[in-house]
Amino acid sequence: MAKTHRLSAPPGDALLKAYSANARINQYLVQQLDPAVWQAPAPGPKTRTIAAQVAHLHNCGLRYLERTAPGFPVPGELDRRRVTRAQAVRALGAKRKAVLAIVGGALKDDGKIVGFHHDAAGYLMYYMLHDAHTRGQIVLQARLLGYPIKQKTMIGMWQFSKRAKE
Repeated sequence: MAKTHRLSAPPGDALLKAYSANARINQYLVQQLDPAVWQAPAPGPKTRTIAAQVAHLHNCGLRYLERTAPGFPVPGELDRRRVTRAQAVRALGAKRKAVLAIVGGALKDDGKIVGFHHDAAGYLMYYMLHDAHTRGQIVLQARLLGYPIKQKTMIGMWQFSKRAKE
């Protein structure tokens, strides 16, 4: 007889917890980067600097949040050419809070994210996948530039429960 598993939290709450860990991992990676790699010239044509990749990671999805919850404080976009690591870490933290509040509310309400082609759960999944893809690009680019991510940091990016609590 197969053993059944019960969810310890409602699915929406579990999804928000997963997003929270994902968003914190973004901050964690930026905090651990060697400062020399932040604005280092990209190793290939039509390739963004790591700073520009982090700005892109942050900027994606902000307009949907503004449309879904007009008047709620949504962080502004980051300038991919001028953003500092400290600014990026603060902005990523602010975005994390905004997503948890706005998308969390949508999950409990009608599930809609205004202008987005999926519902609130789809929004979270889409951006977790987008973030993971971008983190992979950042890790590869740092390595190509001669600043590989430390093993301790790589392990830390997989510590979802720890990151979610931070």
